[in-house]
Amino acid sequence: MDQALFDKLLSLPLFQGIGRGEFEEIMARIRLGVKKAPSRTVLVREGASCNSLFFIINGAVFSEQHSDKRNYSLLEWFEAPFVLQPESLFGLTTRYTRTFTAVTAVYYIEVDKRSIGDILFNYPTFRFNYLNLLSKQAQQTGRRLWQSIPLTDNAKFIHFLTCRIAHPAGRKELHISMSELAQELQISRQRISQMLRALEGKGELMLGREKIEIPAFERLLQTV
Repeated sequence: MDQALFDKLLSLPLFQGIGRGEFEEIMARIRLGVKKAPSRTVLVREGASCNSLFFIINGAVFSEQHSDKRNYSLLEWFEAPFVLQPESLFGLTTRYTRTFTAVTAVYYIEVDKRSIGDILFNYPTFRFNYLNLLSKQAQQTGRRLWQSIPLTDNAKFIHFLTCRIAHPAGRKELHISMSELAQELQISRQRISQMLRALEGKGELMLGREKIEIPAFERLLQTV
C-alpha cells in the first residue's frame, strides 16, 4: 500500500490506532480500490439510502442540506480526509440527510454496509472508533438542547447555524431570505439586516441575494 494513502486513512477517526499490517489485512479482506470522481460529481444525494461508507482520501467536497419545509438550505465545504455521514449507515433511518458533491477531483474508497459490518465484528479498534464517533455526535447534540437561549441578535444567528452544521469551522453558505431568517430567529427583519451588515463590515461574511457566505465559521464564532 502506498504510504501516503495509508497516512491519509489513518488520519480518519475510524482508522486511528490501526496498524499497517492490520489495515492491509482489512483492505485485502474486502478487496477495495481507490476510485476517482471528477469535480461537480454528486457522490450521494439527500434522501438516498445509505448502503455504504465513502472515505474521501483526497480532494474537497461540499454538502447541501435543506430544512423540512425546504424554505432554506445550508452548504458546507470539507477537505479530505473525510467520511460521508457514518451515522446514517445504521439505526432507525438509514438515509443521507445531505447531498455531497465533489468540488475538485476526488479520490475515495467506498465500503458497502455488509463489509463495514464484517470489519466492525472482526476488528475491535475500528469498532471502538465507530462507537466513539457516534457517541461524540450524540453527546454534542444533547448538550445543545440544554444551552441557554442566546440574548443578542448576533449570538442567536450563530446559534442557529451551530445547531445545523456538521463541523464548526470552514466555509459555509446559507441560502435564505431575510424574512425567513427573521422568522426563524424571532427577530425583526430590520434588526436582522443591521446585524448582518455589521458582520459584513467586519469581513466575517458576505451578503448576496437570499445568500449569506461565511468564509471561515471559526472566525464568526469569535464575534459572540
